[in-house]
Amino acid sequence: MSDPLILWAFAAAAVAIVIVPGADMAIILTSALGGGRAAGLAAVGGICMGAATHIAFSAIGISALVAASPVALALLGWAGAAYIVWLGAGFLRSSGAALPLAAAGRIAPAEAWRRGVTTNLLNPKAYLFMLVVFPQFIRAGGWPAGVQALVLGALLLAIAVPIYSGLALAAAQAGQALVRRPETGRIINRGAGLVLVALGLALAAGQAIETLEGLK
Repeated sequence: MSDPLILWAFAAAAVAIVIVPGADMAIILTSALGGGRAAGLAAVGGICMGAATHIAFSAIGISALVAASPVALALLGWAGAAYIVWLGAGFLRSSGAALPLAAAGRIAPAEAWRRGVTTNLLNPKAYLFMLVVFPQFIRAGGWPAGVQALVLGALLLAIAVPIYSGLALAAAQAGQALVRRPETGRIINRGAGLVLVALGLALAAGQAIETLEGLK
């Protein structure tokens, strides 16, 4: 872990992983658009709390146990997909009336934080990331493996927080620019709902394919 090249290589991998669109990014965008800056940053905090939990699990070996169980991964995958579809359906249900954004189902920061934590913890790819990617950057003969995992995790969070926070602030700013339009609430809720439902269905389809392949 004393080799700076290892840290630079991991940092590059972390940036690539953070900027790839996925469930975490969708939660941040929908929270910031539907609840403003506070909700967007709260979603970032929730996602980072979930990530910190994954990092702690990795340090003590729980992630490896979960990732080694096909049943556990499948259950996480189905639960995560169902949860995201459920969130999307909630947005669609609240898009029936053309209300100003301030009155159209604004997302409270506490709710955004909870969504961020739940979505991240139900993501089976996070467990696989800790199992597959982390070990590539942990070196024998140095610090204990658990300590190295914590250092890498801290670096991952140091990269994710500013990127996700910038995304949340930009989305919140876009939401404020649209707030004066009378149908903004309906448009944002419907768009957010469709994005989340589509993402959840895509995750479910991917999980179904993995399950069928596992049965062969």
